[in-house]
Amino acid sequence: MSYTTWATVVFGAGLSIAALALACAPEEDPREDVLAYLAEAGTAASVDFASEGEALAEAARSLCAAPSVEGLTAAQERWRVARAAWGRSLVFAFGPATDHRSALDYWPARTDTIEAAIAAAPATIDAAYVDNLGTSAKGMPALEFLLFGIDVEAAVVVDGLREVDGSGTIRCAYAVALADDVALRGEAIAAGWEEGFADELADAGGEGSRYASRKEGIDAAVNRSIDTVYEIVKGRLDGPLGNLTGAAPDPEALESRFSGATVADVDAVLRGVWSAYDGAGDDGEARGIAVLVAGADPELNDRIYAQYGYSLEAVAALPSPAGANLVDQRDLFQTARDEIDTLRRLLKLDVAGALGVTLSLSDNDGD
Repeated sequence: MSYTTWATVVFGAGLSIAALALACAPEEDPREDVLAYLAEAGTAASVDFASEGEALAEAARSLCAAPSVEGLTAAQERWRVARAAWGRSLVFAFGPATDHRSALDYWPARTDTIEAAIAAAPATIDAAYVDNLGTSAKGMPALEFLLFGIDVEAAVVVDGLREVDGSGTIRCAYAVALADDVALRGEAIAAGWEEGFADELADAGGEGSRYASRKEGIDAAVNRSIDTVYEIVKGRLDGPLGNLTGAAPDPEALESRFSGATVADVDAVLRGVWSAYDGAGDDGEARGIAVLVAGADPELNDRIYAQYGYSLEAVAALPSPAGANLVDQRDLFQTARDEIDTLRRLLKLDVAGALGVTLSLSDNDGD
């Protein structure tokens, strides 16, 4: 009996060999492409932050070689650019970034701790000294304090950096050491992605991956997305708004208050989350988590897209600098907080449910 005759007998007349082959072919798992995209995007975000961290370190070294207002302005701008790159990478801050997050990004900055570390610093500040400091005395928020000061003109900051008979020379050396530490940590995170973690994530379920299944890889990415949005709501907004304690709004609790970059930070982190969820290519087609959500619940996916738009609009409406406006225009900050929290709930309750994600234990619980 020929193959065609056998197919006709078993499956019925009219079934072609091509149709038979299609019927027997295993279904493609869309998670494979999504994981590959997340690995690519996480690598790109980490490499971008590493590059900007190195540019920041170079600007700090140039500034302290010959302190000037021009040099300070350049270093401040490099700080803002590196800070935005860090914000966009936060949604991918799992795997290699896990051990570096707190050392890079402890805030609100504790100025007393930073000043104490400067006062106790040796004549030559090396990487070992910075490495042994507590997280509240280093990282981008501590460097921000040194580069921007508290409500002072650039010339005043420069004067502090160029003093030769006080703490100025040590202060500038401390700033350079902090910037170098940021750059080294960024490099380590990027290397972690490029030299193994990206492959492990893309090949989740394969031999040698830390993720035993594709589900575990997707779970890790979705959980990190949820946690990143939670950090915007509870840390960047609820804390300064006084929502956690019932107290009055507190501008000193704001992230990036010295530079006035609070709103830009929130925007960068939110856009980073979207790069993991949507990740549209040049053709406009989603490549991220949205692919899976659209397949499981198209209506939910539409709601996510709409809510992201509302959140972005609410952030765009925030006055800047936040510190000067938080009290008088609290309602705008509360609105942004509420819109972003709605996005968080959709991710945690609806997306996680639609995809069968196992939620990880974290501060982000209860709803």
